[in-house]
Amino acid sequence: MGNTTIFDDVLRTIQERRPELLIPLINEVFQTSYPLETRVNRLPEEHQKLLAKVIADSCNEVDGKTYHFECQSTRDGNMVIRMIEYDFMIALSESIRTGNKEKIYFPRSSIIYLRTTKNTLSEESMEVIFSDGQCVTYRVPVLKLKDYKIEEIFQKNLLILLPYYIMNYEKDLSKIASNSEKTNQLLAEYRKIIEHLEKITKEDETGLFHDLLRMMQRIMQHLLRKEKKLRERMEDVMGGKVLPLPSDKLREERKAGEKLGYDKGIHQGINQEKKDAVLRMLKRKMPLVEICAIAGCDEKFVAQVREQMNGNK
Repeated sequence: MGNTTIFDDVLRTIQERRPELLIPLINEVFQTSYPLETRVNRLPEEHQKLLAKVIADSCNEVDGKTYHFECQSTRDGNMVIRMIEYDFMIALSESIRTGNKEKIYFPRSSIIYLRTTKNTLSEESMEVIFSDGQCVTYRVPVLKLKDYKIEEIFQKNLLILLPYYIMNYEKDLSKIASNSEKTNQLLAEYRKIIEHLEKITKEDETGLFHDLLRMMQRIMQHLLRKEKKLRERMEDVMGGKVLPLPSDKLREERKAGEKLGYDKGIHQGINQEKKDAVLRMLKRKMPLVEICAIAGCDEKFVAQVREQMNGNK
């Protein structure tokens, strides 16, 4: 995805800290009926690191199936191309050999569009035509933030959308900031949102309320960075000063670790895992181009691993 945004950051934080919030989203998009307590498993760490260069947002396993979400602030003409590229990489990383045949299973993927227009489609698709003439339509369902009013978000337990909800007002924020009546209406709506969220998480002892509040605050602060007075009033409604996201803390710790010389050790660990992954793919006699694509390495690296493998025989 290239450079990530605060919107990607929030979805990744949810994946890491609050994966249970993905279940209602999966049920909504794919018409499944997983219970809310269904376990969400991150892809194996090896896959996470190998796919990190191409997957920006969320990829997890639920009940033996892989679900992949991309959070997109706006649509661009290459989105479906990027999606099929990501999905193909995921499928390759989880390929299965049955007898003499290799099988790859594409993940169930979806795009969350935070900003939409009347021309935004409900599905991204493209035709894949193979050399023998077979034609397969690749489809990716789309979830549009603007389609969900706050009542429906709570009704369907789509709490994962709450941090982004203020984006529905994004185009009018400057007008709202300069109009006391509209300001009061926005503040009143958010008071109700906070009250309702506090009520439904009252029995939750894991800090869900505060985690969601932090993410709501963070996106609100970003969108209202030029509207200081409105931002301050929104912060009051949300409990005061904008709190840092867990990802901010991780970023700070990483910088501190680099200063202490930990970066070298981290690099060595990642490099070893990449070697192990390449080794497994060489033993399965996978094509060189696929090994390089999945492992994110060059042919020279693969050659070094092959030489070590042959030397250990």
